[in-house]
Amino acid sequence: MDDHHNLRDLYANIRSESIKYLMNKYQAMIVEKSDTSHKYPITLQIKVCIAESDIKLLLSLPFNFPDSFPEVKLEEQSFNSLYPIPHLSSYKTLCLFDDVVASPNPYNPLGILDAAIQKAKELLLKGILHQNVQEYTEEFETYWLEESKGSYLSIIEPSESPKEIFLVPFKYTNWNQSGIFSDQKSDALNWIQNLGGNISEDDIAKVLYIPLLKSMDFPFPKCNRDIYQLLKNNKLALKALSQYLTKCKRPSKVLFSVQSNNEYSWGVWEHQKPFKKVILQYKGRRRVKTNVDGFRKETQHGWLEIVKEFPNMEIIKYSIEDVRAIRLKKRGGDGKTNNNKRKVAIVGCGALGSHLTQGLIDIGIEHLLLIDHDTLGFENINRHLCGASDVGNYKTEAVKKRLRKHYPTSQIHVCNDNVLSLLENNPKALNSYDLIIVAISHSPTELRLNDLQMKNLITQPIINIWVEPYLAGGHAVWSNPEDKISLNSLFEDSGAYKNQILKDGNKYTKKELGCNTSYVPYGVLELKKFIIDIMLFIEQQLNCKNSTSRTLTWLGNLTEQKKHKRLLAPKWVGATDFSLRLHDIENNQKSVD
Repeated sequence: MDDHHNLRDLYANIRSESIKYLMNKYQAMIVEKSDTSHKYPITLQIKVCIAESDIKLLLSLPFNFPDSFPEVKLEEQSFNSLYPIPHLSSYKTLCLFDDVVASPNPYNPLGILDAAIQKAKELLLKGILHQNVQEYTEEFETYWLEESKGSYLSIIEPSESPKEIFLVPFKYTNWNQSGIFSDQKSDALNWIQNLGGNISEDDIAKVLYIPLLKSMDFPFPKCNRDIYQLLKNNKLALKALSQYLTKCKRPSKVLFSVQSNNEYSWGVWEHQKPFKKVILQYKGRRRVKTNVDGFRKETQHGWLEIVKEFPNMEIIKYSIEDVRAIRLKKRGGDGKTNNNKRKVAIVGCGALGSHLTQGLIDIGIEHLLLIDHDTLGFENINRHLCGASDVGNYKTEAVKKRLRKHYPTSQIHVCNDNVLSLLENNPKALNSYDLIIVAISHSPTELRLNDLQMKNLITQPIINIWVEPYLAGGHAVWSNPEDKISLNSLFEDSGAYKNQILKDGNKYTKKELGCNTSYVPYGVLELKKFIIDIMLFIEQQLNCKNSTSRTLTWLGNLTEQKKHKRLLAPKWVGATDFSLRLHDIENNQKSVD
């Protein structure tokens, strides 16, 4: 086989050339060559002189070099003489390149080696000369993590002053985090329950949160005295800490945040139970001291403890993962939060409704009410959001379970009943929601809800959404309550929708053997294309101050319909595949009894 088509030989040849290059240019020496280590099969040592110091670099070539950057570490003695400096981890590794913004040029492997060595020398020089100390602040969480003894999650909302919060311990399979911090205990419990974790309710504790007024300087605090120095100019925080330590038993955790450029970094320090050995003046005897002088045993005084009596008591550090929805959307999305407080009710959790719920979460709406009386069957799962493991469960419960495990901060409620039954018992049940989505393709129910809206019994916007067979098209009708839109006026006397795309949509409805087995054929891929455009329409309408009642017509793959001889309504014969039509609805109110 040609070497250029054999990946193993290709990498081996480049690795061989790279070794020769490093030996000739940098007098590198092979210190480790392994046929069993697949990730880094070879490591070379390179001596460099930086700021009059001789330093030994260990450069390891990855198995897929030059498609990945080499790893650069410091030899043990060099590491011990330099650590800590920015970008040098406790694992002796130098952080050279950010993989998100930098990629190696695979067509210039020798250039990659030069760049890695040059970058290592630059970082070491700046560290030795203390020219990049500020980067400890920029990479605070990374360095704090290296000194931490464990990790926690947090959904705490940052504040400008100290406050009492909750720590709820829990366990979840394959997670290292030991608990979650929250402003309200119920928020943490809901978050963990949504996820399916195991909660230790007996160990729930109140702890202190302190927002730091300035960033921590490196080296970071190691003992009580350092914490006092950190807070001594922040009287409010120091007072809160003193009171907290006075009333709480040790160990006592303190969650803190550091704000920089509108971003927050988080960490936890923990005060240990007071303990020190003292030498008595009388005969030089030793004893163990565990409480503040002048106080009864088991009583505490926070300020005296950290400042006077036990200033050298070591603090324990823990790392924090900020899992607030607003932070995750910013980190893994576009950062938009304008829909964060909105609430939406969805009537119908079939294929269309289930994907709409996912779409609502995608645009930042996490407070949902799901209404459907039906259970999930095997015939549903090919295009439903949920699958075979949920067959037999209510569709609402299946969707809720799926979404809450993915988005633990979501608040999803269900009603396993007909929407009209719900409104019969509680006429105002939907009025606390910002929008009511109806995705059931059931004209009598749609018309009844429209009638209730026109009579001001439903006071929120309603959007009816449905699709045509083979997803030749999809439709949405947005009606604002103040516009008094009669849904009936948008349909012909025959019952056909005026913007219908297929000339006779009912002709293409399918049916299996048995009663009540009719269904509308369409694929999930086309459905997802439709959902994307619908969600953009919904977001636009929600964020428009005076949103107009409108219709949306989504044209699917019309070429495919023509190919299969499915007749289109005359007005759509010349339309473009996968296009949209939006029309404002004028007040077309018919008489209402």
